[in-house]
Amino acid sequence: MKQTESGPELNTEVAMPTTKLAKSWIARWIYIALAWLCLALGTLGIVVPGLPTFDFYFLATVFAAKGSEKLHARIVNNKIVAPILKQWQTNRSLPLRVKIASLISMSVAATVMVLTVPHPWAVAVVILIMLCVQLWMWLRT
Repeated sequence: MKQTESGPELNTEVAMPTTKLAKSWIARWIYIALAWLCLALGTLGIVVPGLPTFDFYFLATVFAAKGSEKLHARIVNNKIVAPILKQWQTNRSLPLRVKIASLISMSVAATVMVLTVPHPWAVAVVILIMLCVQLWMWLRT
């Protein structure tokens, strides 16, 4: 009989590059902590306008690849995140639904800032950055 390892099975449909763990155990723990922090911030970004969800999930994937093969496998095989990561890796573009969600989220955040932040120059800089991010995102095919 063949023995199999009891770990998360890798989804063969998502062809992600192999992970290259950091050599130092301290660095691996730091990368794991950063991956979990990015996962938490990305999840928080689902409900908080202006907090980018995909960006944090993407960073979590990068950090997990350097810190933990199991955590990396869990992220890249997640049923919600995996298709977005796969499309990014193959086409260097984001799905339309991600672009629309980002546009709505940033628009809400910009509106809230215009109405509540008393420093117009700071608001203008942040909105300009949001505009640049949106242009970059929408100009990618």
